[in-house]
Amino acid sequence: MTPDASLAVQQAVYAVLVADAGLAALVGPRLHDRRPEGSGFPHVVVGEASCFPDGSATRSGQAHVLTLHVWSRYRGQAEAKRILGALSAVLHRQSLDLGADFDCVALRVTYGAVLDDGDGVTSHGVLRLSVLTEAATPYTL
Repeated sequence: MTPDASLAVQQAVYAVLVADAGLAALVGPRLHDRRPEGSGFPHVVVGEASCFPDGSATRSGQAHVLTLHVWSRYRGQAEAKRILGALSAVLHRQSLDLGADFDCVALRVTYGAVLDDGDGVTSHGVLRLSVLTEAATPYTL
């Protein structure tokens, strides 16, 4: 059975984002792993995640899809786009520290968009990440 690296991926992405001064300048401490009630704007939420087996002949691996959400009440899309740009800059083609059990093989931003939320005031940015991981320990026969 393939060890599940999904929690390690979420924690590593969160740690990278919290540590980035450029992102902090845009959203302050409003980085969450769940859409908060009553949080100020703008804020970023580490959202939905999915995980699929993707190993090699010698190592067990997984393909992860992680979605980040940006919520902004700035008039227009400019603030949400700046935040999406900061998220992309800090994550695209970077490596994640997944601890001793897993290695980050690749991390890529695969999709980004800004949408108008149904309330007519809020902009909703969406950034999708693709992360490939492998178990740090190879298969043993």
